[in-house]
Amino acid sequence: MVLTSAVNDVFNNTVGDLNDTRMERVNESSDPGTVFYVYYYGMFLIIACVNIPGNILVIRTVLKTPNLRQPCNFYIVSLAVTDLLIGFVYPVYNVSHLEHVPEISRPLGQWNVCRFLVTEVLALEICSSYHLVAITVTRYIAIVYPLRYHLYVTTKSTRFVIATIWVLSQGVCIVMYTIYNPEEYINKPGSVCRYELIFSIAHVCVLFIIQLFLPLLIMLGLYVRIAKIARTQAKVIALQERVSWNNSPKSSSNVIRHELKSTFMVSILLGCFTIGWMPMMIYFFYEITCVQNCNVTPFIRASCRILLFTNSAVNVFIYAGRLAAFRKSIRNDFTKLYKILCSCAIERFGMKHSNSVSSNKSIATHTDISQVQSNLDYSTNL
Repeated sequence: MVLTSAVNDVFNNTVGDLNDTRMERVNESSDPGTVFYVYYYGMFLIIACVNIPGNILVIRTVLKTPNLRQPCNFYIVSLAVTDLLIGFVYPVYNVSHLEHVPEISRPLGQWNVCRFLVTEVLALEICSSYHLVAITVTRYIAIVYPLRYHLYVTTKSTRFVIATIWVLSQGVCIVMYTIYNPEEYINKPGSVCRYELIFSIAHVCVLFIIQLFLPLLIMLGLYVRIAKIARTQAKVIALQERVSWNNSPKSSSNVIRHELKSTFMVSILLGCFTIGWMPMMIYFFYEITCVQNCNVTPFIRASCRILLFTNSAVNVFIYAGRLAAFRKSIRNDFTKLYKILCSCAIERFGMKHSNSVSSNKSIATHTDISQVQSNLDYSTNL
């Protein structure tokens, strides 16, 4: 008991010293300048303008296209909903980092507001990560167990998995961040709502495991297995096509190629996920554990968060670039929108043109009447 209490005291004192050091660095930091704010929030505005309409377009495309309303695409819709919510919540959380604008940072820096923002941002990020895991598992089943795919991936099972991901991601973050009360942050007025200034190294380790390490480990393991089986299947298909020229080998070849294209799309998502999260985790570990000579420029901090936010917007381009059904449906949507805008513009321009023509005619008529009247007056005077 004595040893345990001593260890706890050392841990609490260490965490307290680290928190003091981090708060002092924030208080001593100078205004990064206009260029930094233009870069930071300008990039967030651009990404949000891509994220929000892009994910809405993905959701609408899947729901309105009968060929896309399949169980495997339900994960894509749920992932798009997650990314869409991130597009609203994450910029608000980053606006709270304006420590040199107290009119914004103080209301958003209150502990209840900050705790809600941090909990929802991380819950949505975890939810997005495990959607990628679920999509990877469906690709694994499609490649490894193609005959059992429709038995495992059903509408009922897909809805159950999606609901489980949402509930667990929210529950884990609520448990991690709701019961934690940083006394120093709460008692200090004007605190800035930044994750690395509030939470301990233990929180970062747990976040690293459940957010980055586990999803990455599962997806990499499945992709190694998929790559081996795909290579074996490609050799078998090549041998079949040499022996026979029937339609069955060609049809099976087309099916396998389709599955491999879908797998390649998910591997791109995996790469973007790693690039988006790895710099942020490195920054968290460095910022929280560093005590002296911590030269982390605001541009590095901003770039890590911009990369993380980009991860929620890049999915749109991957869907549109790799899946023909998405490309066709989105192309039709843009064609319809273009026709509507053109018809509205033509109608509006036509109304203005007709009004201008009628007004010109009335002016000309009035001028002719005035001319005739003046001629009559002139002849009368004569």
